[in-house]
Amino acid sequence: MSRRRVLWVALVFALTLLAELPARWVALVLPLSVQGVSGSLWHGEARQLGDVGPLAWHWQPWRLQAQASAGFQGQRWELTLSGWPWNWQAALQPQASRDTVAAAYRLGGDWQGRIELRGSGSTCQAAAGQLLGNDLALSAPWSLTLGQSQWQVDCANGVHLLGRLSLDGQHQAELDADLLARRGRLQGRVEPGSALHPLLVSAQWLAPDAAQVARNIRW
Repeated sequence: MSRRRVLWVALVFALTLLAELPARWVALVLPLSVQGVSGSLWHGEARQLGDVGPLAWHWQPWRLQAQASAGFQGQRWELTLSGWPWNWQAALQPQASRDTVAAAYRLGGDWQGRIELRGSGSTCQAAAGQLLGNDLALSAPWSLTLGQSQWQVDCANGVHLLGRLSLDGQHQAELDADLLARRGRLQGRVEPGSALHPLLVSAQWLAPDAAQVARNIRW
């Protein structure tokens, strides 16, 4: 067999293997615990990835399109991406399904809205829309009413996730998280006697006689 034919056979074999690459092979090198993986790298499902699940994905790199859905904290989310790495568009929105894996912390509520991003390469150039969380409450490991939440993305200077949380007569807070720098600023007010106040005091985020919260966060 000629050298050219050997190279051609090797190329066809490599492309066939890549096209049918089992997702469970990729899962072996991930740093998180993965369960119930099926399908291929391009189209597959997983029952759980860390605290996230179930997951499903459909990736078509030759068409510059990808779609994924994942459950997290009692809500299933859908992410779509097209056009990457050139002029790309991405969108995140909640799905009707609330089937998610059990986690140490469980958040419940009604999520609505949609966030859309546009950019090029690793740069986000514009963002629109918002996500609204109504009647949010922590149901595990204890019960705690959180109230209403609003989330937006600002691409004017980096990629900033801007969030607000409020409950009349109890608390109000704002978060500015710089996603690329992996840092954020949380500030707000928690009324003494509210359900959230002793939790923040025990976490040393708030002095026993204080009401104003101001804290830098890194992750």
